[in-house]
Amino acid sequence: MAGQGDETQPAEAEATQARFSPGVSEAATPTPTPVTVPQGPVYAEPVDPWATAEAAAIAAGGQPGGYTPHPHPEGTWTVPGATEPTVEKPSRRRPALIIGGAVAAVTVIATTAAVVLLWPKFPALDYHALREIKRITPTAPFTSTFIDSEMYGERAFFAGVTEAGVMHTVAADTGTGTALWENDLAGRAYSWKGMYARESVVVFLSGLDPTTSRSRMVALSSENGRLMWERDLGSSDEVQLTSDIVLWADREAKKLTGLDMSDGTVEWSVDDADSTALQPVTSPGDLNGPAGSEGRPFTPAADEKQRFVQIDGDRTVTVRDVHTGDVVQTRAEVASTSDKVAAHDGRLYVLEPGTTKRVFQYDLARLAETQPVTLYTAGDSEDVSRLTPCGELLCFVVTTGYDRKAAVIRAVGGEGAWDKAVPGVEELVAVGDDGLLAIGDDGTTLLVDGEDAWYRLGVAVRLDARNVLSFSGDLTSSVDDRELAGTHLGENPVSLGVLSEVRSGTCSWNTSVVACAADKDYVIHEFAG
Repeated sequence: MAGQGDETQPAEAEATQARFSPGVSEAATPTPTPVTVPQGPVYAEPVDPWATAEAAAIAAGGQPGGYTPHPHPEGTWTVPGATEPTVEKPSRRRPALIIGGAVAAVTVIATTAAVVLLWPKFPALDYHALREIKRITPTAPFTSTFIDSEMYGERAFFAGVTEAGVMHTVAADTGTGTALWENDLAGRAYSWKGMYARESVVVFLSGLDPTTSRSRMVALSSENGRLMWERDLGSSDEVQLTSDIVLWADREAKKLTGLDMSDGTVEWSVDDADSTALQPVTSPGDLNGPAGSEGRPFTPAADEKQRFVQIDGDRTVTVRDVHTGDVVQTRAEVASTSDKVAAHDGRLYVLEPGTTKRVFQYDLARLAETQPVTLYTAGDSEDVSRLTPCGELLCFVVTTGYDRKAAVIRAVGGEGAWDKAVPGVEELVAVGDDGLLAIGDDGTTLLVDGEDAWYRLGVAVRLDARNVLSFSGDLTSSVDDRELAGTHLGENPVSLGVLSEVRSGTCSWNTSVVACAADKDYVIHEFAG
């Protein structure tokens, strides 16, 4: 969950790619085009963003607009933004920070924070001191084998493996903390990798059983906990969860299948002889809601015209409809199953492997008839990673040689392109159209339109397109304290208090509450009204 990601998602894509043999990219047709990346704009002293936005709207003859929880698991499957609890923690363990005045002591706030026109669609949340809503003690105590939480709407889901090796699940109302249901129906597995909540079901994915080379995918009803369906997965199968369809590349059966999320029935199925890699196409809405520390949206945006990209072993890319499997576009010689790719809002980004290392952008609506655009050509000693859609642009990390401290974040692909040196960056998480969280070994930098807003020790995560939540230390499975702060882009952080003795790597959140596993129970806290 928390660190779950991931997501998602460039980071997830890289984990998925590790399962395929790297290919050698042929010339992709376009001639390398040097890219000149302008520096980000220089901002004046902060002003009241609401006044600015309102004045701009009135001047235009209108009115201000308004509106009244993990990294890719390894092995047998992959999931967008992936579950952050069990996988994320080992890769980014950092010593817990001393709590007490941490917000003031470890935060470097840029007093010249960027001025952003913040429309009322995503106003500052009504942050307040943490208030414990409820502690929930499961009827079957959990062990450290697997513990996680997920949140969807007004429901929190907690899961932990018991001493008997059974997955025990609890669902609770986030407003009152009242337990809605509790059971062991997910059953047993050799190991568990992740839990994902959707509107109708909670999906569990197990690790690979070495004795059978198989794994399990199990779905419980989010409403009453009833076992809805389950599937047996092969050792190299790939799974991607959209908002309401499970995309399943079955390597043994050589089939690509779309399963209805609610009941597990086959919505469509096509032959797949080429060990397809899958890449769902995210939408702008996916950058506007709560997400894990690797960018996995906890509530993927639902769309009747959802698309995904199928990448075959012969470098053919096919765009398909998520709900029907119908082919929308196809093109040969685009990417191999091991290439780093990202797909967002009608665009496919591909990082060319080998020595040239160009970043291409394809138009998914006209994939067959238009040529790709070269967004960036890396230098001989440069490495490009973390392809992350950030609004209308593509953000990624450029490092030189083995010195990760020399990392530069580049945003390319249109008006407002920028670059910024951010030492030690490991993850990029977009915040709406113009915000970006650059998470590193020790802390997180918040960038707005390419300019520093602040740097804080610990990990920050997205709440919505304008609000982020900061933890004063890394997200881990250990029981420890974490001080929280809430920030609205363009404003100073608000101290929320301390989450005491929680396993921060299991936490999930929405825009008002955070749910975590503690030492022996689960706890829900409210941080915004």
